[in-house]
Amino acid sequence: MTPFHKPTLLVLLFILALTRSGFAQRFDYDDKIFFADSVKKIKLWTYIEGDKSFRHYQDAVESATRILNKKGYLVDVAEYKPGLGIPAQEWMNNTIMGLRKNEAFLQIPTRITKSDALGPAQKPQTVVMDESRAIMLTHQYYGNFDTVKINYISRASSRVFVNWGKPSRTALVPVYSKTQKVDSRDIYLAVKYTLGGIPACKQPSAAWVSYDTLRNNRVPIEICLFGGYTLPSQMDVLQQSGTTSLNAANFNGNAQYGLEISVGVAKNVDFNFQYRRLVTLVDVNTPIQKQAGPVRMNQNYMLLGTNYNFRVNKTISPYAGISLGGLNLVPADTYFRSVWYFALETQGGVKFYVSKRIGFRLQADLCYSVHAIKASFLYSDDVYHNIPVDAMSNMLQVGFSGGLIIRLDN
Repeated sequence: MTPFHKPTLLVLLFILALTRSGFAQRFDYDDKIFFADSVKKIKLWTYIEGDKSFRHYQDAVESATRILNKKGYLVDVAEYKPGLGIPAQEWMNNTIMGLRKNEAFLQIPTRITKSDALGPAQKPQTVVMDESRAIMLTHQYYGNFDTVKINYISRASSRVFVNWGKPSRTALVPVYSKTQKVDSRDIYLAVKYTLGGIPACKQPSAAWVSYDTLRNNRVPIEICLFGGYTLPSQMDVLQQSGTTSLNAANFNGNAQYGLEISVGVAKNVDFNFQYRRLVTLVDVNTPIQKQAGPVRMNQNYMLLGTNYNFRVNKTISPYAGISLGGLNLVPADTYFRSVWYFALETQGGVKFYVSKRIGFRLQADLCYSVHAIKASFLYSDDVYHNIPVDAMSNMLQVGFSGGLIIRLDN
């Protein structure tokens, strides 16, 4: 190879690489290590180039969120509104200068363009007819109509900014940038390719169930079979027999069991329905009921609520939530009537997944039953037992449970 041809070939290879992979600015070694160790959240701003309203392609948001979640980052989608009264560049600069050391800003302008290309004219075509096993020429014509082919090009540019306060690092200069073009309308793919050089988070905190699930319309469903123990509790009561002194209804501790069904409605949020049952003895220390002995009481909780999951990784997921519903108290003695109280529950715990489908749960919960003063507690239509006992205070119950999780995808 002559000296002239070798440099020429290198230039051609460089141009080809730029055309195929786009323009890139890589992290230097120190920035890459510091980024992976310190950044936990990335603020994402993607928009369509040339659009004065700064709208975005939903596929671009989903692509960036999915890739960043897989790398372990939390994603906060930012949006610039032209009505703010400041230019977009100034808004972006203010956002970057307000970043914490554990945050980064990702700017992704996108564009999809198309071009019409004329194809060659059709060749002369001959139409024939098969008649009595003989081929007979009927006529010949020339097709002079040009065909039109539409070509699409998707383009995305990713730029990452940080505000670490380091003398060698200016916040408004990106630490990473890459531009990618693909010969199709798939902006999802173009955005994906621009994020390959961002390092994985050393302490991942992003959701396991991310846009990868939502994009394919798969809603995660978890069925949890659980059992545990509820601690003793107490409620003030008053017997309607002419006395005004308060007495106590003491609920003994006992085992609890139940079923919970959770449906994922967002990356970290589940909506759940819970049924829990507890059978216990209640010592009602009123003058007459105390002589009758303990009352066997069935407690049925039916609650609707939501949990927020702090998904550490694919295996461990701490969570906390709140539920609302009703508590149905059903005395075992047939002459007593059942009653309903409003119930408010707060719960927290951790889930351990041993596979994609199976996991275990440990949970602690506080359940607060609420009712009006002098709400019915023990009463009967039986004339021999019709000495009502009213509930005079709300009741707090504390429980602990463990459960088996069966995970489904719809």
